[in-house]
Amino acid sequence: MKEKKIFGFDYTNNEYVKLFFYLMVGGSAALLEWGLFYLFFQGLSGAQVFSVRTYTVLTATTMAFASSTLYHYFMCNIFVFESGSRFKRGKELSLVFLVSAAGLGWNLLLMFLFTAPSVLGLDPMISKIMASAIVTVWNYLSRKKWIFK
Repeated sequence: MKEKKIFGFDYTNNEYVKLFFYLMVGGSAALLEWGLFYLFFQGLSGAQVFSVRTYTVLTATTMAFASSTLYHYFMCNIFVFESGSRFKRGKELSLVFLVSAAGLGWNLLLMFLFTAPSVLGLDPMISKIMASAIVTVWNYLSRKKWIFK
């Protein structure tokens, strides 16, 4: 197993430190995702690419989620998980995107339920934050159990 060190402190086998770093990386990925969601949502709304608000929300969600997932993968390989420990890197990346696609499905479903006027009709940004918090649990557990050691 490749050592994980920061400032000379070896945390290779310390699950609490790894969880802390996962939450830090996840938090920064969430901030990136929320910022991108806001920009994409405003850009799509302003350009009137879509005339229906729900489609704009779902498109912006997909674009932001995909971008932040790639960032999250690379940062987790540096600070949290051991890349290539269970699978070759190509298969590992495919599995990360498969798990992320399921996370995106959860994210889209939650965004629809939270923002659709016929369901809850909540503010898109508040909905994005709530959906991200719920999907974070899925992401961590699935990566830890099925992809990385």
